[in-house]
Amino acid sequence: LATAPLIAQGMSGREGHGMMAPEPTTRADVEARAKSRFAEMDANKDGAVTQAEIASTRTEHMSKMQGEMFTKMDADKNGSISRAEFDAHHQNMMSGDMAPPPMAGHGGMKRKHMGHGEGGKGRMGRMEDRMFGMADANKDGIVTEAEATQAALTRFDKVDTDRDGSINDAERKAAREMMRAEWKAKKGY
Repeated sequence: LATAPLIAQGMSGREGHGMMAPEPTTRADVEARAKSRFAEMDANKDGAVTQAEIASTRTEHMSKMQGEMFTKMDADKNGSISRAEFDAHHQNMMSGDMAPPPMAGHGGMKRKHMGHGEGGKGRMGRMEDRMFGMADANKDGIVTEAEATQAALTRFDKVDTDRDGSINDAERKAAREMMRAEWKAKKGY
């Protein structure tokens, strides 16, 4: 649900990377990905996704990413990250094609202290809430597969300005610029 606009624009997170990469995208691709993502998020397989299921999926995903990043950074595998390990990882990140760690801070980190904060949702959580609200067409507090798919296809159709059933680089760029302008207008820039 939260990735519907990204899916519609043909952008998905590259495996192991926080950066977004364009991919060839057709309407059929978007529909298939929306259905697949919905199936992942429908934890109890009741055909509907709730805000709680979205939050749980987000938490599981972040935990997995943080664990993987911790494992990469903990070079000596002693269960903590020294300043030297952090600096070495940062150096590799700056010189290569590596995603930044999903946490902030320096040196002396223990595995259990690698969170974003339990209480706040952060930017992704707020975006997911907005996307949930937009996908919940009948405003009943749940999103069905049909609603999720329709939301993704509606967004696709908005981006596919030449109506050829595929999103090209120019359409992708125009959609990003439009989203950026809308964000700036909303923030008062």
